[in-house]
Amino acid sequence: MRSLLTVLVPLLAAPLPAAAAQGSFVNWESPHVHPLDVTPDGRRILAVNTADARLEVFRAGRTPRRLVSIPVGLDPVSVRARDDGEAWVVNHVSDSVSVVDLGTGAVRATLRTDDEPCDVVFAGSPERAFVSCSQANTLLVFDPADLDAAPVRIPVLGEDPRALAVSPDGQEVYLAVFESGNGSTILGGGLVLPALYPPNVVNHPAGPHGGVNPPPNGPNDAFVPALNPQNPPPLRVGLIVKKDAGGAWRDDTGADWSDLVTGPQAALSGRVQGWDLPDRDLAIVRADTLAVTYARRLMNACMALAVNPASGHVTVVGTDGTNEVRYEPVLRGRFLRVLAAFVDPVAASTAGTPGVVDLNPHLDYVHPGVPQFRRDLSLGDPRAIVWNSAGDRAWVAGMGSNNLVQLDASGARVGPPRTIEVGEGPTGLALDEGRGLLYVLNKFEASVSVVDLAAGRQ
Repeated sequence: MRSLLTVLVPLLAAPLPAAAAQGSFVNWESPHVHPLDVTPDGRRILAVNTADARLEVFRAGRTPRRLVSIPVGLDPVSVRARDDGEAWVVNHVSDSVSVVDLGTGAVRATLRTDDEPCDVVFAGSPERAFVSCSQANTLLVFDPADLDAAPVRIPVLGEDPRALAVSPDGQEVYLAVFESGNGSTILGGGLVLPALYPPNVVNHPAGPHGGVNPPPNGPNDAFVPALNPQNPPPLRVGLIVKKDAGGAWRDDTGADWSDLVTGPQAALSGRVQGWDLPDRDLAIVRADTLAVTYARRLMNACMALAVNPASGHVTVVGTDGTNEVRYEPVLRGRFLRVLAAFVDPVAASTAGTPGVVDLNPHLDYVHPGVPQFRRDLSLGDPRAIVWNSAGDRAWVAGMGSNNLVQLDASGARVGPPRTIEVGEGPTGLALDEGRGLLYVLNKFEASVSVVDLAAGRQ
């Protein structure tokens, strides 16, 4: 497919035959993680063609030219150039990694992995390959010099680890946990049969609202919006509470449920005293010892990450849901935030607090709707980030908004332009600093955009 507004490089090698194009089908594709890369010499662009199970190789430049299309495993979602002549492609459905010889245009080895691998990077001395496996919650370590050797398996204490990055000195690997959570949990309150689990603690008079269910969501035990007195009695419900910076479990009114979640009365909610819900967002792995530490309290969906080469700090982009806030009229248009977290790996290992910025600072989250010109400035569903070599400019791709935004070293959005429009569903970024270009893989229209950074446009 082609956008009428842009000139793009298509990924598909040839048009479908007429008979195949007439059929209707549902095409389920795995989520991209790092679908685009450039070889170290800057000569070739590598792009995964997820729907066609191929690695597409282009000559780099302002008008990329297809060089070869290489069959790999099912649903490739990431590609990394190990050097100018070799690329590793991660196949999400095949549970494998294809080691591709770019000189011959063929797969020279296939490595079996744990369930649903997502990304690969190279780090350490001697160099090793690190592969994240999202459904197994593991990080596999392969020896590129001995591909027949079994990988070392590192458990990841988080749900759905995906995107990877490496420190500037190559001695640390960073792993973003996609479904890391945001320190929230649900309390039972809507179950009918007493024998079911969890217990109906929201109804208990020991709670901060005295057992009123549904619990009020406004000040002075009021409901916002107010209840209609002509309505029938409302159904009883469960309640989401969230741990604040001080460790207290609170609902959206600020009422403290800690005694019933982790304190002396935790049994009333089906928990034990001292219960907790770790919020591990970023795993920090030493490439030599394979020791793992975690950075916490970034966001609840960590989608992509990159390392600032100047500071060595890790930038994680994703979203954070305000799932503790109740009632549709209150939530309308304001149910999540698009964030970037800036993590100092040294401080994170000693429980340092990361800096988190909102990537849509033009939104005040007070009004449920905004004028179209403000909406057009927004970044939605961030799926890729890349830094320049100076560490003073980063680009983030919004898969849901079909655009890019530019950040300075602090995470503030800069321009002009305030956004760069690209193709549909951008999920991958690869920087070609020598030519002043940024390549963008657009998942939904199977294309690669070329952005002129000096002009700030595609």
